[in-house]
Amino acid sequence: MTVNILYGNLPTHLWETISDSVRFITGGLEECGVAVKTGVNQIDRDSVNLFLDRFYMEPNFPLQLKTGGVRYGLICTEVIAPDGTWNYGAEAEDPATVTAFDLAAKYADFVWCLLEESVEACKAINPNSAYLPYGYLPEMETVNRQPNDHRDIDFLMCGIPSERRQLLVDEITAQGHEVYYPGLPIPAHLRDSLMARSRINLSLQKSTRHKIISVTRICHSVINRLPVLLEYEGPETRYTRYCLTASPEVLVEKCGHYLTQTDLDVWAEESYQSLKEDMPMKAIMENLLNESLPDA
Repeated sequence: MTVNILYGNLPTHLWETISDSVRFITGGLEECGVAVKTGVNQIDRDSVNLFLDRFYMEPNFPLQLKTGGVRYGLICTEVIAPDGTWNYGAEAEDPATVTAFDLAAKYADFVWCLLEESVEACKAINPNSAYLPYGYLPEMETVNRQPNDHRDIDFLMCGIPSERRQLLVDEITAQGHEVYYPGLPIPAHLRDSLMARSRINLSLQKSTRHKIISVTRICHSVINRLPVLLEYEGPETRYTRYCLTASPEVLVEKCGHYLTQTDLDVWAEESYQSLKEDMPMKAIMENLLNESLPDA
């Protein structure tokens, strides 16, 4: 079997934001002996074509694929509640956007959800929907961590910009910490260079309504032995145990505590070893392929 991952359904400014996901998916498939190729619009009738997110420019294209007998799968990247609410109701999605996703999911051969919360809603659209967790993948060890005395960034925050994230960064900086927040998506090679110089990687919620556990950020950071401080309040999940955590009310205070009172190198190594042992990407992908594509 060959999987053909395509970017052409997304506007170009989003291509970099999915690069880590593409690497996790590609690496996991290849560890299972699946051939993977990546392109833009090169549909392959002899492969399983794979798209992330939704079809922005041509929302009816999935219907054309289905009518033409082209096999394709869809990666759901959003949090979708069982009642159909997207992203905790925090982002005011255009109804046309939701409709476009529903159409793409309905006609797909399978849907893989990056967030477990979305599986129930996706199964209501397409019964062949399943959870795709990320885990340890050797190819994701892309950061050459600097020695302690060369780590000049106390806290790093990368990702989609938001006003709330900027306000939190300003508060943490006001406590005397060196914080770097680009305020826009940046290329992976630049992000990796900043991670090499950082002591803690921040995972801040975009708004007060968001409660996202950023699996891609967490796994990539843990695999590269950089501690993650996740803004989160709630029960332990399969990923929060690999993170330093703080509720919104004490986040700024906890930043200083973790920076000065935690042996960050020991924490990072323990988290790395736990993820490597508990969640190897090969086993995850093997289970997923058996569930979604048993006859492939």
